[in-house]
Amino acid sequence: MKVLWLLNFLPAPLARALDLPVQASGSWVTALYQAMAQQPVEIILCAHNFAVTRTERREIDDTVYWAFPTAEGASALKKVLDAEQPELVQVFGTENDHPVWALETFDPEKVLIYIQGLAGPCGEHMADGLPERFLRRQPLKETVTARFGGATVYQLRQRLLDQGEAEKKVFALARNVLGRTEWDKAFTASVNPQARYYKLNEILRAPFYSGGWQRDPLRRPRIFVSQGNTPLKGLHRVIEALPAIAARYPDVQVDVAGWPPPRKGALLQPVMNWLAEYPGYLDQLARRLGVADRIRYTGVLNAEAMKTCFLQSSVFLLPSSLENSPNSLGEAMLLGMPCAAANVGGVPSMLEDKKEGLLFDPARPDQMAQAVLALLDDPAGAEAMGKAARTRAMADHDPKAIAAAQMALYNQLCGTKEAKP
Repeated sequence: MKVLWLLNFLPAPLARALDLPVQASGSWVTALYQAMAQQPVEIILCAHNFAVTRTERREIDDTVYWAFPTAEGASALKKVLDAEQPELVQVFGTENDHPVWALETFDPEKVLIYIQGLAGPCGEHMADGLPERFLRRQPLKETVTARFGGATVYQLRQRLLDQGEAEKKVFALARNVLGRTEWDKAFTASVNPQARYYKLNEILRAPFYSGGWQRDPLRRPRIFVSQGNTPLKGLHRVIEALPAIAARYPDVQVDVAGWPPPRKGALLQPVMNWLAEYPGYLDQLARRLGVADRIRYTGVLNAEAMKTCFLQSSVFLLPSSLENSPNSLGEAMLLGMPCAAANVGGVPSMLEDKKEGLLFDPARPDQMAQAVLALLDDPAGAEAMGKAARTRAMADHDPKAIAAAQMALYNQLCGTKEAKP
């Protein structure tokens, strides 16, 4: 059997072969591809990219890759499909145009749409918890920040909302949709009740399947937040919750994976806060609440460094306004960490409240603080929930089981019998 995977990012070996930048994304796709090596299927990796200038085929380490220019869209994809003649096409992501290209150039009954995130709903929640001014157009700021490759919160939100409109077309055309949570299942049914929905969990990064978190009574209370670069990830709400946590644990520290707000001298700082509006807002908020010295930014982390941060922390905190199946939560659960997570989107499909961790309303910083404090106050209980989370995650993210389930689905979609949702 031959299956073509259509991607919205260049896999690292292909990017290097084309002398293009390697993107820090798609780890779950790479992990699934590696797990599928033991299955009786030939997988062709095909990606579109704005930087690619012509359609070309490369063979690298026994893997066939195709790259084509985004601007050529469906016509370029058709050339690839004609050359390879796959029996199925699996499309990763719904937020760009490439799923429509596949659905319009290939038998839609043989196209499987793999949900990554859902752009429209994320756009609706991008600015949750921020002052109203972040929802207004700022033409001058938009022009200036664009010159530095940045964007305002308004622009980030609008881009996702625009992608969400395009996303609806994908779901309207789709016959087969692959997701992971009750939330993305409900979204699929709301847009296209006729679409067949299948569930397949994700394989996570290899380092997180080994080793494990251990309780250390001498450890300084440390809270780890794996992302904070956009408002959707909710770092501003962590800052709002931090005073209540610090009141009980004065030496608490929050580690945030990513770069700190840009800091210049007194003369230039207001300008930097104006340009980098969300990081600037975080900096001002932390200083106003008196918790700036309790927040440490780690810089960008690879998998091993991220794992180290998990293991050195007391609590993993997921404060996002919306998530489908956040890999960071899955990785924390694999390590057996005490987890406090926002009760949004698909998160309840990953973690059972009060058994495998604690869920809270991200719009309530007081609830966030209470969840973190409950884990810090009861180390034995937190450890027990972490162990339960690890047991759950090891089963949910088992690479062999996921690869076998993916192969079974391919066989069903290629057979005469309809695959069972």
